[in-house]
Amino acid sequence: MLTVVRCAGADRWSAEEPVTRPALVLVRHGRFVRRVDGQARLADATTGYVQRPGEIQQVAHPAGGDVCTAINLPEEIADQFQTHPVRVTSTVDLLHRRLRTVPEQDELIAELVGALLPVPRLPHPLVEEVRELLHADPALDLAALAAAVGWSPWHLSRSFRLVTGDTLRTYRRRLRVRAALDAIDDGDELAAVAARSGFADQAHMTRVISAETGMPPGALRRSLLRRTF
Repeated sequence: MLTVVRCAGADRWSAEEPVTRPALVLVRHGRFVRRVDGQARLADATTGYVQRPGEIQQVAHPAGGDVCTAINLPEEIADQFQTHPVRVTSTVDLLHRRLRTVPEQDELIAELVGALLPVPRLPHPLVEEVRELLHADPALDLAALAAAVGWSPWHLSRSFRLVTGDTLRTYRRRLRVRAALDAIDDGDELAAVAARSGFADQAHMTRVISAETGMPPGALRRSLLRRTF
């Protein structure tokens, strides 16, 4: 699904190469010029592109080599991108760079592609259904959620963020934090709370809750114990 391409670079056009599969190409380092149908365009960290079967492409590296990532796309997803270059924001560039840091890349890839897709026309009830599914089981991954509502992971990732203001990962994390706060409010032991709420361990829960609320679980417990009703 994902291929890292490293080119040493040459300041001349490569041999013509037919494109055999649709892919989103993002540049992580360097830049190059791509020519298709006689039209040459620069690709760099701010501008990617979608390659499509049937294209005949050539590339040149007037400023040295590059490192880029090719993400294979289903044809129905590739067709939703315009033929002009893909604008890469700083947020998308960071998602692209983070792909090297996670062992399971599917959800991050879907978030990245979803951030670049045009706004889909997904009815709100489907997003609400996904929210209900996450309440029932916050561990459901993107593929399972997308299958449940009959949508592609890319569309679901994009639409969920547009409707709720959160990515799926952020929403899932917030649900876990809320469940943990309920248990802490009830006086449960922190290690047990972490296990039941889906955190890796108590230290993981402490980091996440501190980032979300500004207070570690122990301090929250002491604060909540001072309730008056």
